[in-house]
Amino acid sequence: GRVAFSNQQSYIAAISARFVQLQHGDIDKRVEVKPYVLDDQMCDECQGQRCGGKFAPFFCANVTCLQYYCEHCWATIHSRPGREFHKPLVKEGADRPRAVPYRWC
Repeated sequence: GRVAFSNQQSYIAAISARFVQLQHGDIDKRVEVKPYVLDDQMCDECQGQRCGGKFAPFFCANVTCLQYYCEHCWATIHSRPGREFHKPLVKEGADRPRAVPYRWC
């Protein structure tokens, strides 16, 4: 299922915790929270200027980023200290994001 958050602070808290406890009546369920990765987003860094206007294939779910990136901008931003271990997510079938190995050029 999908969940919408009322504000960015709630979203960041859920992504950081990775799991949330949902309670409704007799139902008490622990669910994993994964970001929904869209396949038609422009790069948040260059708005398509460094990738020929193509949609950004990568999303960084780390709370220090939470942005879409083209390959060029991913390599530039994630070569910086502290970000080199972030894992890019890409859109997978049935709207499920998956982590992909990324090779540095």
